[in-house]
Amino acid sequence: MKDTRLIVGKELIMTRTLKDISTNIETQELDKLFLAIYFNDRDKVTEFKNQNPEIYAKKNKYLLDGNITFDLTNLTLLNHKIWFDNDWREEIMLFIKENRQQTNQMIDFWRAEGEKPILNRKIEYNQYFEYFYCDDPNDPENNEEIILDHISYFLEKGFREIDLMLYNRVECFDFIETKKLLEKGAKSNIHFYEDGDSNAFSRISAECSYLATCQIIPEFQIFKAKGYKQNFDISRMFGELLGLAAHEEMYELLSKYNDVK
Repeated sequence: MKDTRLIVGKELIMTRTLKDISTNIETQELDKLFLAIYFNDRDKVTEFKNQNPEIYAKKNKYLLDGNITFDLTNLTLLNHKIWFDNDWREEIMLFIKENRQQTNQMIDFWRAEGEKPILNRKIEYNQYFEYFYCDDPNDPENNEEIILDHISYFLEKGFREIDLMLYNRVECFDFIETKKLLEKGAKSNIHFYEDGDSNAFSRISAECSYLATCQIIPEFQIFKAKGYKQNFDISRMFGELLGLAAHEEMYELLSKYNDVK
């Protein structure tokens, strides 16, 4: 079970499954650093570094839940994947450009800090499958199912196994196997039900639209208006940012191989 974190105004309220973690001041401070990096607030990150150097040094091992950790500097990579996408609507481009500028400032900051270059990194999104719309890649049952039915159901209806396996690997965000299948001729625009909306590409593109329009854009717009004086659900925010970046990257991969737009 994941933890739940709320930040109210400038005060942090923590509720977790383990009481000893919930009262950990160090974790509370790292949550504040999470927010500063999440919103590309370079000045706040610099201030935190100067005021809390020992805690700041632990930013690469931020505890999400149990033994699951995340390198907070990778929040900047997630931001870059999102804001530098080329499909944003013209009417919000001013806001997009502002976030691109702030993201670039954070990239420069990490470079000056001696961190591994942000744009040379790769994230294994599916190791955080519990936080976004992603099937568990290590669950054997997930390797045998497509949407709501067993693969054998679709094979009996005449669908190609390679297209079925592509959908499966896409849902598990297995980029390596997805690319291999695409190179072998798998198609992501095959509908497996008669609804016109049950192919791998539509599954990914729909979630991209939802996360961008209903979650990430509003989150950043509210932050621009209110700053840190509001409630934050860090677990949810992490999942949304990670999820959108993962879906955008998968969207790009599928688009390269199929004429599906």
